[in-house]
Amino acid sequence: MKIPPKNIDSFVKKPSAEALAVLVYGPDEGLIRERLDLLTKSVVADIRDPFNVVEFSADELDDNPSRLLDEAQSISMLGGRRVIRVRDAEDGMEGNIKSVLAALRTGDNFILLEAGELSPRSKLRDLFEKAENAAAVPCYVEDERDIGRVIGDALRTAGFSFSSDAVVYMAANVTGDRAVARSEVEKLITYIGKDKKNITLEDVIACVGNSAALSLDDLARYVASGQFAEADRILTYVLSEGLPAVTVLRNLQNHFMRLHITKSRMQKGESMDAAMMKLRPAVFFKVKPAFEAQLNGWSLGQMEQALALLTGVEAKCKQNANDPATLCSRAVLSLSQLGAKATGRRRA
Repeated sequence: MKIPPKNIDSFVKKPSAEALAVLVYGPDEGLIRERLDLLTKSVVADIRDPFNVVEFSADELDDNPSRLLDEAQSISMLGGRRVIRVRDAEDGMEGNIKSVLAALRTGDNFILLEAGELSPRSKLRDLFEKAENAAAVPCYVEDERDIGRVIGDALRTAGFSFSSDAVVYMAANVTGDRAVARSEVEKLITYIGKDKKNITLEDVIACVGNSAALSLDDLARYVASGQFAEADRILTYVLSEGLPAVTVLRNLQNHFMRLHITKSRMQKGESMDAAMMKLRPAVFFKVKPAFEAQLNGWSLGQMEQALALLTGVEAKCKQNANDPATLCSRAVLSLSQLGAKATGRRRA
């Protein structure tokens, strides 16, 4: 079965009784681990229980193909269901998994498969999406709003109150997956200490530090402002940290889409302030002057040109390109050149 995005959070906490096996896949490794742990907790109290949680690599099934079904149908020494977790699942094991799913019965142990990014054509993904007794759960890199929710929930759970702009700023400057966001929250809590319970924007700025200077939002701002040297520095950093080129391109698309939406509203008669106030999430006040300058400098046609370029490059990256990082770098250079011309005309 295919789980709708809006139902994923509730599903991983309490999977449906029909789901005897779940495939958790995607590029966000932190989110994958988090959801696998939640699914495990739905069956066993302690995810590190060596008697009720068995974990092994998919490679081990090559030498012993029957192991997965044997583990799924084994009886726990302590009673109740066990959880069988398989790492590094891939399309090559689709035939074996299909046989296992056909043999599973209600009451058998819970099977969890962990995989990386799988295309819509993936045989393994297709098997889990169409099976009546299994489910597929995607884990894609989250946007600022989702990361902001994760940060806010974590801070509230730890007993802290916080200003909304503090969370907005932190979410905008945390690059990477959900695990990175949680790590930044832990760092912030350590920085704040035990005596203070309210977190301010100034606290976050002081703690996040270098992450803020190297954020994807800063990359987009520098590109649209025509500041290639600064943009290239950030791009080199985030790519070296393992951030997918497609994630960078989508963040740039989001920035130019926000510019395009706002510019369109302005051309329909709205003031710049009124048009910007409708954006969600709102433009962070510290970067508002740069956003306004870009609105004044870029024409609607140039913004559409930028969006078309980014969409085309993303498509090439997905077509098994040999070096997505190079394609991304060329796009950043081209857009920075457009940004320089746009801001140059405005100064003139």
